[in-house]
Amino acid sequence: MSTPPIALTDDDRIRAALRAGIKAAGVIVASYIPFGIAAGAAMGATSVDPLLSILTSPIIFAGAAQIAAVQLLHVGAALGLVVLTVAVINSRHLLYSAALAPHLAAWSTPQRLGAAFLLADPVYALAAARFDTPDGGGTDREKRAFYFAAGFTCLVGWSSLLAIGIFAGGFIPEWVPFELAIPLTFLLLTLPLIKNSAGLVAAAVAGIVALVFHGLPLGVGLMVGAVVGVAAGVVVMAVSDRRVEEEIVDA
Repeated sequence: MSTPPIALTDDDRIRAALRAGIKAAGVIVASYIPFGIAAGAAMGATSVDPLLSILTSPIIFAGAAQIAAVQLLHVGAALGLVVLTVAVINSRHLLYSAALAPHLAAWSTPQRLGAAFLLADPVYALAAARFDTPDGGGTDREKRAFYFAAGFTCLVGWSSLLAIGIFAGGFIPEWVPFELAIPLTFLLLTLPLIKNSAGLVAAAVAGIVALVFHGLPLGVGLMVGAVVGVAAGVVVMAVSDRRVEEEIVDA
C-alpha cells in the first residue's frame, strides 16, 4: 500500500519559493559574470573613486545606467545631468512596473517600494515568468518570497561582479567581447515570455526599432523601441481579438 503524499504547509511553500528565487537568480548571476566584470573594469578605468563606483549598485542597480553615471562623473558632468541620464536609461522600468502591477496589488506600500528598488531586467524577466504560471506564482506570500529572494540575489551577485571587475579589470584581455554578454543573456530570458503572435511582433518590432535608433543619446533608442514594440503588440492583439469575435458571430 503506497504512502500518501505529505501535505506541504504554508511555511514549506514559502521556503520553496525562496529557494526557487535564489536558484533562478543564481543562474542569471552566473551568466552575467563576463558583463559584470567588464562593466567593473570600465568603471575602474575612470577617475571616479572605486568605492563610489561600487556603491552605485545599491543606489542605482542597473548596469547600463551605472556605467553611464560613472562615465559622466569621470568627465565632470553636473549631478543634475547624471540623475537625468540615469532616469532616461531606466525609463523602461515603467513598462516593467505596469506589467507586474496586477500581481503586486495586494502588497503593502513598503513592499511595493522595495520591489520597485529591486526591479532590474533579470528580476522582471524571472518574476514575469513565475507569475505567468497556471497558479499565478502561488499566494502573495510565495510571490513576495520568490521576488525578493531573486532580487537580493541579483543585487548581491551583480555588486560582487562589479567589485571584482573594478579591482581586477587590468588583467582582462581587450579582445574579449564582454559587451555581447548582456544582450544575449536578456534575449534568452525574454524568449520564454513570447507565447503568441502579439508577443512575437512586439519583441521583433522593439528590437528592430531599438537597433535603428541605437545612436540616440542617453539610451533614448531603447525606450523608443519599447514603446513602438508595445504599440505593435497591442495592434496585433486587437486584430486577433476582432477575428475571434467575427468567427464566433459567423458560427
